[in-house]
Amino acid sequence: MNAKINYRTVNFTTNLFLFCLIVFILVIAKNFLVPIAWALLISLASLRFLERMHEKLKIKWGLLILIHLLLLMIIILGVLTFLFAEVKLIIENSPEIDQKIQLIDQNFRGWLTGMGVDTHEIYSVRSLAKRLSDFSQYLVEFVGNVGHVFGDIVLSLIYSFFFLFYKDVLERFFIMKYHEGSRLKKIKGIANNSLSIISDYLFGTLIMTVLMGVLIYVMLLALGIRYALFWAVFAAVLNLIPYIGNAIALIALVAYALLTKDGLWYPVLAAGALFFANTIQENILRPLVVGDKLSLNALTVFISVIAGGMLWGVTGMIVFIPIAGIIKIVLESREQTRPYSLFFGEPQIPDE
Repeated sequence: MNAKINYRTVNFTTNLFLFCLIVFILVIAKNFLVPIAWALLISLASLRFLERMHEKLKIKWGLLILIHLLLLMIIILGVLTFLFAEVKLIIENSPEIDQKIQLIDQNFRGWLTGMGVDTHEIYSVRSLAKRLSDFSQYLVEFVGNVGHVFGDIVLSLIYSFFFLFYKDVLERFFIMKYHEGSRLKKIKGIANNSLSIISDYLFGTLIMTVLMGVLIYVMLLALGIRYALFWAVFAAVLNLIPYIGNAIALIALVAYALLTKDGLWYPVLAAGALFFANTIQENILRPLVVGDKLSLNALTVFISVIAGGMLWGVTGMIVFIPIAGIIKIVLESREQTRPYSLFFGEPQIPDE
């Protein structure tokens, strides 16, 4: 009995040490690992598409990868240029926003005075007004963070090229390591299935993000919201971060509509537009474009977002979700670890 208890204690201590070591490496080697993580996501999202294009166009594999990554770089630079140009225009109109903030602050303090409240002692109102007056600065910081993320992606394109170009190395490794026909066939089946699921999920997520941006742009344009394209891209990119991203986009857009439009209908309609777009995404676009590929439960997604944000910032919030999906697939592929995959997936409701 004591030997069994000691074995469990040693096993638990070892696993805890390995977990702490992994977290330590993720934090210390962040600058090195983040571009590699982006490169893996880009490679997985592109692999099936490139294989289909390679069969149709009969172009050399290396040349096809190079063309694909160059197009990605052009798109990334275009998005960055657009974001900075739009933020510059918003900053140029910041005096108009500041005047609106001062007017709101004066009206609010006047209403409090009429209610018999001493506004000289209310620091929070003035503090709020001051923070809102720095709205443009917050936008610049956000775009700077996005620029840093996309900068890592540009660096990752080099890694992506090598990952895609040497994609057959992993298969040759399994062939050399496992000579038994049945075991090798099983491992190749698991690898191909996992690769298909992750690749389809990532490519579908990319398509869904573009469709969401178009949908939000059309609705904001119909409402007459200024810089509708910027806000559509802003909301679509943040939509990649579950829970937190939508909330940030909603608060920022409602605040901007409140400061640039007269009346409360525009902020309400802007919030309704985002809510409608998210409803369309979850009920139509996601089942149709992405499907139920990863089947991660809400708790796993939430923990992935929080842990990713704590370790790698915005990048971690995005890449830790497919990483959790990969862990789930790996756990499901082995009989010994399959029970642990239940903690990652959606619970199956028994038929009544």
